[in-house]
Amino acid sequence: MNDLMVKVENINGVLVTTSNRVAEELGVTHRDLCEKIDGYVKKFQSAELSADFYIPSNYKDSRNRTYRNYLITKKGIAQLIGGYSSAVEKAFDLNVAYINRFEEMEKQLGTIVSSINQELKKEIKNVHDSLENHLKQIEDKFPQEYKNKVDTTKMDIIKFDEDIYGDDDEKVKD
Repeated sequence: MNDLMVKVENINGVLVTTSNRVAEELGVTHRDLCEKIDGYVKKFQSAELSADFYIPSNYKDSRNRTYRNYLITKKGIAQLIGGYSSAVEKAFDLNVAYINRFEEMEKQLGTIVSSINQELKKEIKNVHDSLENHLKQIEDKFPQEYKNKVDTTKMDIIKFDEDIYGDDDEKVKD
């Protein structure tokens, strides 16, 4: 099996390739590939289910003319190229290459999301600590009637903390 280089990209949070690329890689006309996808799309019972496989889109050619195409998800690649496996010699290799590339991209996105979540938790903790410090300063400066309001605010912060972090094991440490 040859190591094929295939392109998968993140468009609005969805990993896809294009029907143009797949047609070229399979050695079939883009029109024929779109007709095959159209047939699959008609068999789906809803647009939402179809969009898990194929997303209608457009592209511009070198003369700035607009044509229709599809953005194809990992599920769509598995279905589409699988349909060509006996008719096109390199379809099997292409299918494997796409599945591997989708999985690499999914891992990269998972790492990025995890990193962002950790940063957000740290920022939330910083805001939380700052609020507690301000409340302590207010508590020290004002009479008892205001301290009751501060206590209520502290309870709101504790509830917010529990909503964000759940149990204490998930809290971000300094």
